[in-house]
Amino acid sequence: MAKKNKRKKKPVLQLLVVFDTNVLYTQVASDLVRAEVRDLIKGNSSHSDVSIKWFLPSVVIDERRYQMQIKAFELLPSLQKIEKLIGHKLNINKNILTQRINEAIQSELKELNLAELTIDTNSVDWKELIRRSSFREAPFEPGEKEKGFRDSIIAESFFQLINVSPATPSICRLAIVTEDRFLSEFVREKTSDAKNIRILSSLKELESLINTLVSKVTEEFVAEIKDKAEAYFFEPEKQDTLFYKENIQDAIAEQYSEELEYRPTEILTRENGAWWINSPVFLKKERQRVYWATQIVVDYKLYKFESQNIISLESPPDNLGAFNGLQYPVQNIRSTFLTGFPSPTLKKVEAGKGKTLFGIEWRVNITPNKKLTFSKIISINFIGDRRGEQ
Repeated sequence: MAKKNKRKKKPVLQLLVVFDTNVLYTQVASDLVRAEVRDLIKGNSSHSDVSIKWFLPSVVIDERRYQMQIKAFELLPSLQKIEKLIGHKLNINKNILTQRINEAIQSELKELNLAELTIDTNSVDWKELIRRSSFREAPFEPGEKEKGFRDSIIAESFFQLINVSPATPSICRLAIVTEDRFLSEFVREKTSDAKNIRILSSLKELESLINTLVSKVTEEFVAEIKDKAEAYFFEPEKQDTLFYKENIQDAIAEQYSEELEYRPTEILTRENGAWWINSPVFLKKERQRVYWATQIVVDYKLYKFESQNIISLESPPDNLGAFNGLQYPVQNIRSTFLTGFPSPTLKKVEAGKGKTLFGIEWRVNITPNKKLTFSKIISINFIGDRRGEQ
């Protein structure tokens, strides 16, 4: 009896992702990575056709450890005030905080399945690295002060991962995500002949790459139509683009007025600034329909008003009553009763800044000659508020 020919199972594509510190940074002392990184990892942990492995170079983990320690140590004076207030020692010091941070890092690495990417120092060309440092060649920044040693270690760690990974693009892709221009330049220079290396400048670019691989469309296809999609969604003053035709700015302002007016306390005022429209992120392709996500970012600043005039009320008008010689802020006295008194002078002081993020999911049809037509807005979503970013 003849045996049936078994079809060979196509190997699962591996995507190896290495993160730089600037992509992870968050001002929250308890978190190793920021929320966007966490969401991206968790949302892409179980694809059937693409196996993704996430890496943090050892030097990146140590840098985040240092940043987290600095944030934690800033809280110690407040703890000392609490101890003084309650008359009880809480026994929290720098050693305790350092220990807890180390435990938090290990816990988060395990939870997100992030692997530590170690470096074999014996394989590093230290002579070449020193030369680049001396002459300020990438990844070192030009200037009087030398900056770029940690970036060099990140790059060397990535190169060593490349050397032990398959070089065939259909089997393995490697991506480094960094916002540092000089590190990107250095890695691009050293891997120019490789066909399976991607140097990405943002999480959005990484998300687009993952969606491309999962959707079984080529990177060339996405790259070819991405500029078209960006121009189709928005071009300044072009009223026939989707942003203007669908009145997206007005829709966001109406649907999310509370989010656009948010301030952490009522004593602050908020002023919204520029609206930024990011490049679209490819989501998927279904037949002739191509799905995208475009992020819109609204800058804002928070202000408080401080009085510059403090007047003495040792002899207040009769209708104000006796103040026992106290100094009293002008703005706390009703001006209708202050005939003859100087008008309050309020100084506007910046008290914070941030960004409010929205996501627009939309789709567009693509013709055989790659013309975009018949678009539709699927949803407008509030992503979050990022205090302290500008």
